[in-house]
Amino acid sequence: MRKLLLRGGAALTALFVASAFAQSDAAREARWRAEVEPNIVVGDAVTLNRKEGTDFFAIFTEGTQKDVAIVLVHGVGVNPDFGLIGRLRVLLADAGYATLSIQMPVLAAEGATPEAYQTTFPDAGSRIARAHEWLSERGYTKIALVSHSMGAWMSNVYLQSAARSPYTAWIAIGVTGRLLPLGANALPVLDLYGENDLPSNLSKAWLRRIHLWLLPQSKQVMIAKADHYFAGYEKDVSAAIFAFLRATM
Repeated sequence: MRKLLLRGGAALTALFVASAFAQSDAAREARWRAEVEPNIVVGDAVTLNRKEGTDFFAIFTEGTQKDVAIVLVHGVGVNPDFGLIGRLRVLLADAGYATLSIQMPVLAAEGATPEAYQTTFPDAGSRIARAHEWLSERGYTKIALVSHSMGAWMSNVYLQSAARSPYTAWIAIGVTGRLLPLGANALPVLDLYGENDLPSNLSKAWLRRIHLWLLPQSKQVMIAKADHYFAGYEKDVSAAIFAFLRATM
């Protein structure tokens, strides 16, 4: 089983290397920022600069803990204050964790397919890496990654392909597709999904559970009655994250 997982992961990594890198729609990202920034009540808008790639928008919220922080990665085609991720960045900060919710690549076309978004994954991985670096520069030494839906898929590919991942733990919420082997970057993983999640997520829950056996301190949690977007169940999600981070960090 382990060899099968590793072969599948290697094949998918090769697909991303071979693919042409799609550019995120800068104009659409700018529109998201112009819409979101004036309405931020908790936290501050920041710009993360990169040596390679364009700068990108994020929302930083300081917590009471001075060494622990969380990077939040949203799903497809939205912004860092949208839906579940928007609620979690506040709930987690209220619990004492600094949060950095980052803008992920978006394509110009509304309703762009998941297949189209795969070509943005190198850009997504660069943003996830830069977010950790940005927090480290500010003194945070224990940094977890929390990602939802397509953002969880992007995070999975980043963790699998990075030469060395600096993250301490990963919370994958409603991950799209199956969980890919992390290889040398094995770290504690919380696989969190809703009882009424997407069929593609539910059908592969057993396969993800098998993979978690290979990862230290990892577990799978189902949120009863919740769907893929966890509307109305954000506090249940945050409680599961709190418990996992207390146990692993």
